[in-house]
Amino acid sequence: MPRPNVPQKNPSEPSGTTTENAKINEEAASIASYIADMSDEMAKLASRCDMPMLCYFLNLARAEADMRARELGGYSIDRSA
Repeated sequence: MPRPNVPQKNPSEPSGTTTENAKINEEAASIASYIADMSDEMAKLASRCDMPMLCYFLNLARAEADMRARELGGYSIDRSA
């Protein structure tokens, strides 16, 4: 799987601008939400195949990614369905 595109810094723009930070945080929150979603799906598959340790670690990864997405201002995914 290819790595997500990480925005490159523009050398002509001063580092640490609010616009730049907002873009980076938005991108990171989006990636964290995606990781949380994929970890959740894989944990469900591991559970169905009787792989409890793998399921545990995937759920741990999901929780970490959800927490990071919320910290960065993203929204959490409703997985109650």
